[in-house]
Amino acid sequence: MKIWQIVAFLIMATGVSAEAHLDSTSKEILERVRLSRIPQVITALEERAAKSMQSDLMLNAREDLKKAIQLKQAIGMKESEGNAKLLERIASLEAKLGNGCEAKQLSKLARQIYLRIGMNLGAVSFDQKPAVTCSEVSWLKD
Repeated sequence: MKIWQIVAFLIMATGVSAEAHLDSTSKEILERVRLSRIPQVITALEERAAKSMQSDLMLNAREDLKKAIQLKQAIGMKESEGNAKLLERIASLEAKLGNGCEAKQLSKLARQIYLRIGMNLGAVSFDQKPAVTCSEVSWLKD
């Protein structure tokens, strides 16, 4: 019975550790959290963003998704399906917030990742130009 208590404690301690860093910047998280724990932090950020979206706290959700994307890129998962899905989620969120240019750019980045990793998206066109001139997404690394 003691082994199960120890295992339960370790699982809870790991979760608490990830939760404690969620309000830090992505740079601080990378400095403070072991590399092997970053995926847990990313998952926790995604879950918190989903809860924020359900509560109509769209700006909080956007910040959590931005951090999750930045962390994925920092640990070498830029060209992953998970990163593309995060880009789609934040693009949808940006569209809801009325940021059409940013939404379009993030969506395009997601489609490009899907194509590079070999996912078939059907007829995708990258030649479409936005009606308005959009600036680059400043928080996203190339």
